[in-house]
Amino acid sequence: MSVNEPHQVRRYATTPDLIAANLREEILRGVLPPGQALRQEELAGRFGVSRLPVRDALLRLEAEGLVDVFPNRGAFVTTLSADEVREIYHLRILLEGDAIEAAVPRMTSADWRRIEAAHASSTRSAGGPDWVPGDREFHLALYAPAGQPRQLGMIEMLRGTVDRYWTAYAELPTRTAEWLADHDAIIDACRADDAAAARVRLVDHLRRASALVVAHLPAE
Repeated sequence: MSVNEPHQVRRYATTPDLIAANLREEILRGVLPPGQALRQEELAGRFGVSRLPVRDALLRLEAEGLVDVFPNRGAFVTTLSADEVREIYHLRILLEGDAIEAAVPRMTSADWRRIEAAHASSTRSAGGPDWVPGDREFHLALYAPAGQPRQLGMIEMLRGTVDRYWTAYAELPTRTAEWLADHDAIIDACRADDAAAARVRLVDHLRRASALVVAHLPAE
């Protein structure tokens, strides 16, 4: 591809879904930080499209809680207040705690193969650029046996809203050992078929994550 061609998305593959996928990944990885302006004209030029699919992509990201679109002001990567972060983690605790408690008694040998693979992958990527997606894969593998796809979708949306703050503040590398110990403790409870203990250890993990994100938010 010539250096003058549009970035990443080819002209024949320009859809709102593809543009949203590119922007979503950059938001979750912290390439586009909280508060970053997303100008339709610049994005249209970058992806080699008209403003219409860009607008549709931004509206999809707004529905996911990743972008705020303001009439006459434009679109910006969502910035969360401390109260909003606490509310999101409160919802995560309710949904993820319920999911893991429902999942533990349903875990099959096939489920365990997926969980162990995700656990190994998240451990290898700990402290690196793929730590956040690896952590997400691990958690979702734990919840999947519950067989609650709508609930899992809600969990993924809430995670996406706050996970980007880990990358933005580069805090995870300093907490690698603590986070991996949490993962090991959750796995141990699941292996023991102790759903209640798995929930307790997960909830403690999420509460400390919430406090850490709030502590690193910019002053309001």
